[in-house]
Amino acid sequence: MLYKLIRRIKLYYMRKTTIFKQLILNVVIPAVSALLILGAFNYYQTKSNLVESIDTKNKMISEEIVHITGYMEVALEVVEHNMNPVMEAYSNKLVHNYFKNTDNIEYDDLNKIRKELGMDPEMEDIYIINREGVIVNSTFEADLGLNLFSFGKDHEQMINNIFEKGEYVIERFTIEKNTKRLKKYTYQPTVDGKYIIELGIYSGQADEIINYSKKTISKLSQNQPSVVDADIFISKDRPISLTKDVELSENEILFMKERFDKQDSTKILRKHNRQKLYYTYLYIHRANTDLYKGAVIRIISDRTQQDILLRNELIKFVLVFGLTMVIVIVLLYRKTKVITSPIKRLVEKVTRVTNGHLDERADVIGNNEITTLSQKFNSMIEELESYYNELEQKVKDRTAEVVRQKEEIEIKNKHITDSIRYAQRIQNAILPPDNFVKQLLPNSFILYKPKDIVSGDFYWMTKKNDLAIYAAVDCNGHGVPGAFMSIVGNNQLNYAVDIKKARKASIILDYLNEGVVETLREKGNKNENLSGVKDGMDLALCIIDYKNMKLQFAGANNPLCLIRDNELIQIKGDKQPIGANYGKELPKFTNHEMDIQKGDILYIFSDGYPDQFGGHDGRKFMVKRFRELLLKIHKNPIEEQEKILEDILEEWRGKEEQVDDIIIIGVKIE
Repeated sequence: MLYKLIRRIKLYYMRKTTIFKQLILNVVIPAVSALLILGAFNYYQTKSNLVESIDTKNKMISEEIVHITGYMEVALEVVEHNMNPVMEAYSNKLVHNYFKNTDNIEYDDLNKIRKELGMDPEMEDIYIINREGVIVNSTFEADLGLNLFSFGKDHEQMINNIFEKGEYVIERFTIEKNTKRLKKYTYQPTVDGKYIIELGIYSGQADEIINYSKKTISKLSQNQPSVVDADIFISKDRPISLTKDVELSENEILFMKERFDKQDSTKILRKHNRQKLYYTYLYIHRANTDLYKGAVIRIISDRTQQDILLRNELIKFVLVFGLTMVIVIVLLYRKTKVITSPIKRLVEKVTRVTNGHLDERADVIGNNEITTLSQKFNSMIEELESYYNELEQKVKDRTAEVVRQKEEIEIKNKHITDSIRYAQRIQNAILPPDNFVKQLLPNSFILYKPKDIVSGDFYWMTKKNDLAIYAAVDCNGHGVPGAFMSIVGNNQLNYAVDIKKARKASIILDYLNEGVVETLREKGNKNENLSGVKDGMDLALCIIDYKNMKLQFAGANNPLCLIRDNELIQIKGDKQPIGANYGKELPKFTNHEMDIQKGDILYIFSDGYPDQFGGHDGRKFMVKRFRELLLKIHKNPIEEQEKILEDILEEWRGKEEQVDDIIIIGVKIE
């Protein structure tokens, strides 16, 4: 009934908001929608026109660059036509006269030969290339030792073809790597086929043609205010500018190579300081020239001014829109005040009622829909006040019952906690005291961190004659179930050593296994405890004979890590737990025996440390990282290693909860 009354109040309240919504829907929203559509259309139309204008300029510039490079190629063909017979004559003289015998070709004075041939030392160079593609002698010292095969597979194939065919080859102009000038090359193998005589000749006329093209292309960008730079790049393997000395970043080199591979055109935005620079890349294909088969035109446009213009347009639109909204709201407020004032007074009454003032009543004034609404509201509040008083009494009675139950739960919880604390005292009593540990293992540490008040991990040790016997045991589960299992394990270990007189690591584990299984069988738990965790335990057990420097080890799932001479040796335990073979024939454990020496460090541990979640991404520490950590810290004093391991664990764990009990025993042989 209370829910229905509140729902009726909400319906009346929503009728008030419905009137106002109708006014907004009929007046404000149409005007706002029209302004938004008009402003958006104007903004995007302006933006589209500016972008189209710049793209058109870029297209015109790129077409001009293509025309200029076309004229440049024609002019270079004329220059090459005059150079071809001269270079062929030089090449033939070198092959058939000077280097008919190639025994000393790598050491001959090429500068002297060039002078004898009448070649220009400033413009014309001789190169000797061996079959590995290396320039072994040259008048151009900067290229001496250069491997031409490093220019790419195409260049390597060309050199090998010249060797195989033994023919004279003359190339078109190409860009020389060091000087970035046009240079024309010829290749002709020696008579014995061991070397290639290469000629490289600059041309003053070619330099003039290139310089003229550079100036012409530079003027294209200077005549357009929005264009920062226009350039053309050739050579897929090593993109270089044909018109100016430009150093490309590694990222842009990779991006430029991608354009050559895909043979496409694209446009990207790169911000430099406060400038927004648009880089337009246009691939052009030229099949009728050897200077370059393809090229990429790069045009850099600065659209900062266009963006400022767009921003000003947007500001004007926002100002007009805001002013219009203010006018509409003022007019709407003045026209609707007559309707909204009575509703506002009714809302104030509703607010006081919702704040608990059930004695509040609405004013009944006039003779309209608001008057009727006020009358109905007053009737509902009277009914609501009656139900509220009745409900308040029921709540008081229920609160007293809840308080009583809470007190009972707290008392039971205290009894349970006290019982667990007592179990902790019992469990601590079975652990070897610190003075006994130091007596038995004088140079050692034990890192022991239970997850809960009581632990499923425990350590055990005893001394029999000259033997130090100790173990790190991990009972399945943690908390109370694990603690009960730890008491069973401790008793059975003592039984194996004291009653059965076992002095062999594997036999101790065999007796322990038999004892745990028999104990669980007597309890009749079908090998599963009340927590749903399989009974049993994993452990690593060591026997140290200090007199004869011998070590025995046996393990149930858990290993022994021995560090000797900065090398970690892991001795794995058997892949079977203790006490988890109820109803089956019990397997025997393996005994590992070995010699030990001074300086050896032995580590046995449970899986709590490697299984701890943490780090920046919440992953497990993992066994591999744990072994690397042991190897890293093993040279530290043994008493410091415990603190280092604990600090690293806490740093790794961070805010994560400890997931399992943790035990690590480290022993250094002295």
